[in-house]
Amino acid sequence: MQGKNEFHYRSYDTLIKALLTQGCLEEAIKVKHIAETHIKGFTLNSAASSLLIISQVRRDYLKDAVAVLKGMLDSGLLPTRPAVTALIQTLAEKGDLKNLQALKNMLEDITKSIGVSASLIANAIALAHTKNNDLDAAVECLEPLLISGAQNPDQAVKSISYLLRKVSEEGLEPALEKFGVMAERLASQFGIYRPVTELFLQYVSADRADDARSLVQRCGALVEEKSTLVSFMARSASKPGQAKKIETLLELIPEHLDAETAYHYLMKCYESDGDIASVMAVYEKTKAKNIQLHELSLKSLAAFLKEAGEPVPFTEPPETFKFYVEKWRNRRLEAS
Repeated sequence: MQGKNEFHYRSYDTLIKALLTQGCLEEAIKVKHIAETHIKGFTLNSAASSLLIISQVRRDYLKDAVAVLKGMLDSGLLPTRPAVTALIQTLAEKGDLKNLQALKNMLEDITKSIGVSASLIANAIALAHTKNNDLDAAVECLEPLLISGAQNPDQAVKSISYLLRKVSEEGLEPALEKFGVMAERLASQFGIYRPVTELFLQYVSADRADDARSLVQRCGALVEEKSTLVSFMARSASKPGQAKKIETLLELIPEHLDAETAYHYLMKCYESDGDIASVMAVYEKTKAKNIQLHELSLKSLAAFLKEAGEPVPFTEPPETFKFYVEKWRNRRLEAS
Protein backbone atom coordinates (compact mmCIF):
# COMPACT_ATOMS: atom_id res chain seq x y z
CA MET A 1 0.00 0.00 0.00
CA GLN A 2 2.83 2.29 0.88
CA GLY A 3 4.46 1.73 -2.52
CA LYS A 4 1.18 2.37 -4.32
CA ASN A 5 0.66 5.69 -2.51
CA GLU A 6 4.22 6.72 -3.29
CA PHE A 7 3.66 5.92 -6.97
CA HIS A 8 0.47 8.00 -7.04
CA TYR A 9 2.24 10.81 -5.17
CA ARG A 10 5.00 10.95 -7.77
CA SER A 11 2.52 10.63 -10.62
CA TYR A 12 0.47 13.60 -9.43
CA ASP A 13 3.64 15.62 -8.89
CA THR A 14 4.92 14.82 -12.38
CA LEU A 15 1.56 15.63 -14.00
CA ILE A 16 1.31 18.96 -12.18
CA LYS A 17 4.84 19.94 -13.26
CA ALA A 18 4.05 18.98 -16.86
CA LEU A 19 0.88 21.09 -16.83
CA LEU A 20 2.69 24.08 -15.34
CA THR A 21 5.47 23.77 -17.90
CA GLN A 22 2.82 23.98 -20.63
CA GLY A 23 1.25 27.06 -19.02
CA CYS A 24 -1.88 25.19 -17.89
CA LEU A 25 -2.17 26.79 -14.46
CA GLU A 26 -5.90 26.20 -13.85
CA GLU A 27 -5.61 22.53 -14.83
CA ALA A 28 -2.57 22.12 -12.57
CA ILE A 29 -4.45 23.63 -9.64
CA LYS A 30 -7.36 21.21 -10.23
CA VAL A 31 -5.01 18.22 -10.27
CA LYS A 32 -3.36 19.52 -7.10
CA HIS A 33 -6.75 19.69 -5.35
CA ILE A 34 -7.58 16.14 -6.51
CA ALA A 35 -4.24 14.89 -5.19
CA GLU A 36 -4.83 16.59 -1.82
CA THR A 37 -8.22 14.90 -1.64
CA HIS A 38 -6.92 11.41 -2.46
CA ILE A 39 -3.56 11.45 -0.69
CA LYS A 40 -3.38 12.54 2.93
CA GLY A 41 -0.70 15.19 3.47
CA PHE A 42 0.01 15.65 -0.24
CA THR A 43 2.34 18.56 -0.96
CA LEU A 44 4.21 19.55 -4.10
CA ASN A 45 7.96 19.15 -4.08
CA SER A 46 10.31 22.13 -4.41
CA ALA A 47 10.55 22.03 -8.22
CA ALA A 48 6.79 21.84 -8.77
CA SER A 49 6.03 24.49 -6.15
CA SER A 50 8.57 26.81 -7.73
CA LEU A 51 6.99 26.28 -11.17
CA LEU A 52 3.62 27.06 -9.59
CA ILE A 53 4.96 30.34 -8.22
CA ILE A 54 6.37 31.31 -11.63
CA SER A 55 3.04 30.48 -13.30
CA GLN A 56 1.11 32.52 -10.75
CA VAL A 57 3.45 35.48 -11.18
CA ARG A 58 2.95 35.36 -14.96
CA ARG A 59 -0.82 35.45 -14.45
CA ASP A 60 -0.47 38.26 -11.90
CA TYR A 61 -1.78 36.08 -9.06
CA LEU A 62 0.77 37.57 -6.72
CA LYS A 63 -1.13 37.02 -3.47
CA ASP A 64 -1.39 33.30 -4.31
CA ALA A 65 2.30 33.16 -5.23
CA VAL A 66 3.31 34.69 -1.90
CA ALA A 67 1.09 32.16 -0.10
CA VAL A 68 2.68 29.25 -1.97
CA LEU A 69 6.15 30.51 -1.10
CA LYS A 70 5.24 30.86 2.57
CA GLY A 71 3.78 27.35 2.56
CA MET A 72 6.99 25.98 1.06
CA LEU A 73 9.17 27.63 3.66
CA ASP A 74 6.87 26.50 6.48
CA SER A 75 7.24 22.94 5.16
CA GLY A 76 11.03 23.19 5.05
CA LEU A 77 11.23 23.34 1.24
CA LEU A 78 13.54 25.73 -0.57
CA PRO A 79 12.21 27.56 -3.64
CA THR A 80 14.32 27.93 -6.77
CA ARG A 81 16.11 31.18 -7.50
CA PRO A 82 14.09 31.91 -10.70
CA ALA A 83 10.82 31.59 -8.77
CA VAL A 84 11.91 33.93 -5.99
CA THR A 85 13.47 36.40 -8.42
CA ALA A 86 10.34 36.54 -10.58
CA LEU A 87 8.13 37.15 -7.55
CA ILE A 88 10.38 39.82 -6.04
CA GLN A 89 10.79 41.72 -9.29
CA THR A 90 7.08 41.66 -10.11
CA LEU A 91 6.11 42.87 -6.64
CA ALA A 92 8.63 45.69 -7.08
CA GLU A 93 7.08 46.64 -10.43
CA LYS A 94 3.70 46.81 -8.70
CA GLY A 95 5.04 48.97 -5.88
CA ASP A 96 3.89 46.31 -3.41
CA LEU A 97 6.00 47.25 -0.39
CA LYS A 98 3.93 45.23 2.08
CA ASN A 99 4.52 41.89 0.36
CA LEU A 100 8.14 42.75 -0.47
CA GLN A 101 8.83 43.39 3.19
CA ALA A 102 7.10 40.12 4.06
CA LEU A 103 9.28 38.30 1.52
CA LYS A 104 12.40 39.94 2.88
CA ASN A 105 11.57 38.63 6.35
CA MET A 106 10.73 35.16 5.01
CA LEU A 107 13.93 34.83 2.99
CA GLU A 108 16.32 36.49 5.43
CA ASP A 109 18.07 33.28 6.48
CA ILE A 110 18.07 31.44 3.15
CA THR A 111 19.08 33.97 0.49
CA LYS A 112 22.54 32.42 0.14
CA SER A 113 21.11 28.90 0.01
CA ILE A 114 18.88 29.73 -2.96
CA GLY A 115 21.35 32.06 -4.68
CA VAL A 116 19.36 35.27 -4.27
CA SER A 117 21.48 38.30 -3.45
CA ALA A 118 20.63 40.79 -0.74
CA SER A 119 21.16 43.41 -3.44
CA LEU A 120 18.12 42.15 -5.37
CA ILE A 121 15.76 42.58 -2.42
CA ALA A 122 17.17 46.00 -1.53
CA ASN A 123 16.89 47.11 -5.17
CA ALA A 124 13.34 45.79 -5.38
CA ILE A 125 12.22 47.73 -2.29
CA ALA A 126 13.83 50.89 -3.67
CA LEU A 127 12.10 50.31 -7.03
CA ALA A 128 8.76 49.83 -5.26
CA HIS A 129 9.22 53.18 -3.51
CA THR A 130 10.05 54.68 -6.91
CA LYS A 131 6.89 53.22 -8.44
CA ASN A 132 4.99 54.83 -5.57
CA ASN A 133 6.58 58.20 -6.46
CA ASP A 134 8.55 58.36 -3.21
CA LEU A 135 12.14 58.83 -4.34
CA ASP A 136 13.26 60.14 -0.95
CA ALA A 137 12.12 56.92 0.70
CA ALA A 138 13.93 54.90 -1.99
CA VAL A 139 17.19 56.68 -1.24
CA GLU A 140 16.65 56.51 2.52
CA CYS A 141 16.23 52.73 2.44
CA LEU A 142 19.07 52.09 -0.01
CA GLU A 143 21.87 54.47 0.97
CA PRO A 144 22.50 53.12 4.50
CA LEU A 145 22.64 49.57 3.11
CA LEU A 146 25.22 50.59 0.52
CA ILE A 147 27.34 52.30 3.18
CA SER A 148 27.15 49.41 5.65
CA GLY A 149 27.72 46.92 2.85
CA ALA A 150 30.92 48.69 1.80
CA GLN A 151 32.12 48.78 5.41
CA ASN A 152 31.16 45.19 6.19
CA PRO A 153 31.61 42.79 3.26
CA ASP A 154 29.80 40.01 5.17
CA GLN A 155 26.59 42.05 4.97
CA ALA A 156 27.22 43.49 1.54
CA VAL A 157 24.46 45.15 -0.44
CA LYS A 158 26.81 46.61 -3.02
CA SER A 159 25.03 46.68 -6.34
CA ILE A 160 22.25 48.94 -7.66
CA SER A 161 22.58 47.87 -11.29
CA TYR A 162 19.11 46.27 -11.41
CA LEU A 163 17.49 49.43 -10.04
CA LEU A 164 19.37 51.70 -12.45
CA ARG A 165 18.55 49.48 -15.41
CA LYS A 166 14.83 49.39 -14.59
CA VAL A 167 14.41 53.14 -14.13
CA SER A 168 16.48 53.79 -17.25
CA GLU A 169 14.53 51.31 -19.40
CA GLU A 170 11.23 52.74 -18.21
CA GLY A 171 12.33 56.33 -18.86
CA LEU A 172 12.02 57.37 -15.21
CA GLU A 173 14.54 60.17 -15.63
CA PRO A 174 13.88 61.97 -12.29
CA ALA A 175 14.54 58.67 -10.50
CA LEU A 176 17.72 58.04 -12.48
CA GLU A 177 18.93 61.54 -11.61
CA LYS A 178 18.06 61.04 -7.93
CA PHE A 179 19.95 57.76 -7.72
CA GLY A 180 22.80 59.33 -9.68
CA VAL A 181 23.13 62.10 -7.09
CA MET A 182 23.15 59.43 -4.37
CA ALA A 183 25.84 57.43 -6.19
CA GLU A 184 28.07 60.48 -6.64
CA ARG A 185 27.59 61.44 -2.98
CA LEU A 186 28.63 57.95 -1.87
CA ALA A 187 31.74 58.26 -4.03
CA SER A 188 32.75 61.74 -2.88
CA GLN A 189 31.88 61.45 0.81
CA PHE A 190 32.49 57.78 1.58
CA GLY A 191 34.83 56.53 -1.15
CA ILE A 192 32.20 54.00 -2.28
CA TYR A 193 32.58 53.80 -6.05
CA ARG A 194 30.61 50.79 -7.23
CA PRO A 195 27.21 52.58 -7.45
CA VAL A 196 28.63 55.43 -9.53
CA THR A 197 30.50 52.92 -11.71
CA GLU A 198 27.22 51.09 -12.28
CA LEU A 199 25.59 54.40 -13.21
CA PHE A 200 28.38 55.00 -15.72
CA LEU A 201 27.85 51.52 -17.18
CA GLN A 202 24.09 52.07 -17.37
CA TYR A 203 24.72 55.18 -19.43
CA VAL A 204 26.97 53.10 -21.68
CA SER A 205 24.28 50.40 -21.99
CA ALA A 206 21.64 53.00 -22.83
CA ASP A 207 23.84 54.52 -25.56
CA ARG A 208 24.21 57.75 -23.58
CA ALA A 209 27.92 58.25 -24.21
CA ASP A 210 27.85 61.98 -23.45
CA ASP A 211 26.31 61.38 -20.02
CA ALA A 212 28.87 58.64 -19.36
CA ARG A 213 31.71 60.93 -20.42
CA SER A 214 30.46 63.75 -18.22
CA LEU A 215 30.15 61.40 -15.25
CA VAL A 216 33.66 60.05 -15.55
CA GLN A 217 34.96 63.62 -15.79
CA ARG A 218 33.20 64.51 -12.53
CA CYS A 219 34.09 61.28 -10.76
CA GLY A 220 37.24 59.84 -12.30
CA ALA A 221 37.76 57.36 -9.48
CA LEU A 222 34.88 55.24 -10.76
CA VAL A 223 37.32 53.60 -13.17
CA GLU A 224 39.06 51.98 -10.19
CA GLU A 225 36.18 49.49 -9.93
CA LYS A 226 38.04 47.13 -12.22
CA SER A 227 36.10 43.98 -11.36
CA THR A 228 32.78 45.74 -12.08
CA LEU A 229 34.06 46.89 -15.48
CA VAL A 230 35.35 43.41 -16.37
CA SER A 231 32.10 41.74 -15.27
CA PHE A 232 30.16 44.19 -17.44
CA MET A 233 32.27 43.33 -20.48
CA ALA A 234 31.95 39.60 -19.79
CA ARG A 235 28.16 39.78 -19.53
CA SER A 236 27.99 41.91 -22.68
CA ALA A 237 30.03 39.35 -24.58
CA SER A 238 27.72 36.52 -23.53
CA LYS A 239 24.90 37.58 -25.89
CA PRO A 240 24.71 38.97 -29.44
CA GLY A 241 24.42 42.63 -30.39
CA GLN A 242 26.46 44.04 -27.51
CA ALA A 243 29.73 45.02 -29.22
CA LYS A 244 28.92 48.74 -29.16
CA LYS A 245 29.03 48.75 -25.35
CA ILE A 246 32.64 47.61 -25.29
CA GLU A 247 33.52 49.89 -28.19
CA THR A 248 32.13 52.79 -26.13
CA LEU A 249 34.20 51.79 -23.10
CA LEU A 250 37.32 51.69 -25.26
CA GLU A 251 36.46 55.14 -26.53
CA LEU A 252 35.72 56.68 -23.12
CA ILE A 253 38.25 55.08 -20.76
CA PRO A 254 40.86 53.28 -22.90
CA GLU A 255 43.73 53.92 -20.50
CA HIS A 256 41.79 52.39 -17.61
CA LEU A 257 40.93 49.09 -19.29
CA ASP A 258 43.21 46.10 -19.57
CA ALA A 259 43.60 46.09 -23.35
CA GLU A 260 44.03 42.33 -23.63
CA THR A 261 40.81 41.72 -21.68
CA ALA A 262 38.78 44.43 -23.43
CA TYR A 263 39.72 43.27 -26.93
CA HIS A 264 39.12 39.65 -25.95
CA TYR A 265 35.51 40.47 -25.05
CA LEU A 266 35.04 42.77 -28.02
CA MET A 267 36.17 40.00 -30.35
CA LYS A 268 33.84 37.58 -28.56
CA CYS A 269 30.94 40.01 -29.12
CA TYR A 270 31.53 40.03 -32.87
CA GLU A 271 31.92 36.25 -32.87
CA SER A 272 28.46 36.02 -31.22
CA ASP A 273 27.14 38.24 -34.02
CA GLY A 274 28.78 36.05 -36.68
CA ASP A 275 30.49 39.18 -38.01
CA ILE A 276 33.67 37.88 -39.65
CA ALA A 277 34.78 41.28 -41.00
CA SER A 278 34.52 42.95 -37.59
CA VAL A 279 36.24 40.05 -35.83
CA MET A 280 39.17 40.28 -38.21
CA ALA A 281 39.25 44.08 -37.91
CA VAL A 282 39.58 43.75 -34.13
CA TYR A 283 42.27 41.09 -34.53
CA GLU A 284 44.23 43.32 -36.92
CA LYS A 285 43.85 46.24 -34.51
CA THR A 286 45.35 44.19 -31.66
CA LYS A 287 48.30 43.32 -33.90
CA ALA A 288 48.78 46.97 -34.85
CA LYS A 289 48.65 48.01 -31.19
CA ASN A 290 50.97 45.15 -30.23
CA ILE A 291 48.37 43.73 -27.84
CA GLN A 292 49.13 40.13 -26.95
CA LEU A 293 45.82 38.23 -26.93
CA HIS A 294 45.63 35.38 -24.42
CA GLU A 295 45.16 31.76 -25.41
CA LEU A 296 41.41 31.75 -24.83
CA SER A 297 40.93 34.57 -27.35
CA LEU A 298 43.07 32.87 -29.98
CA LYS A 299 41.43 29.46 -29.50
CA SER A 300 37.97 31.03 -29.73
CA LEU A 301 38.93 33.02 -32.82
CA ALA A 302 40.43 29.96 -34.49
CA ALA A 303 37.28 27.92 -33.87
CA PHE A 304 35.10 30.76 -35.16
CA LEU A 305 37.12 31.12 -38.37
CA LYS A 306 37.23 27.37 -39.02
CA GLU A 307 33.46 27.09 -38.61
CA ALA A 308 33.02 29.96 -41.08
CA GLY A 309 35.35 28.25 -43.55
CA GLU A 310 37.97 30.98 -43.21
CA PRO A 311 41.75 30.49 -42.88
CA VAL A 312 43.33 30.92 -39.44
CA PRO A 313 46.09 33.57 -39.75
CA PHE A 314 48.13 32.38 -36.76
CA THR A 315 49.39 29.20 -35.12
CA GLU A 316 46.60 27.87 -32.92
CA PRO A 317 47.81 27.54 -29.30
CA PRO A 318 47.53 24.20 -27.47
CA GLU A 319 44.85 23.70 -24.82
CA THR A 320 47.09 24.10 -21.79
CA PHE A 321 46.10 24.16 -18.12
CA LYS A 322 46.18 27.96 -18.30
CA PHE A 323 43.62 27.81 -21.14
CA TYR A 324 41.12 25.85 -19.03
CA VAL A 325 41.63 28.13 -16.01
CA GLU A 326 40.97 31.18 -18.19
CA LYS A 327 37.89 29.55 -19.72
CA TRP A 328 36.48 28.79 -16.24
CA ARG A 329 37.21 32.35 -15.10
CA ASN A 330 35.36 33.84 -18.06
CA ARG A 331 32.31 31.66 -17.48
CA ARG A 332 32.21 32.84 -13.85
CA LEU A 333 32.39 36.48 -14.95
CA GLU A 334 29.61 36.05 -17.51
CA ALA A 335 27.37 34.52 -14.86
CA SER A 336 28.08 37.18 -12.22
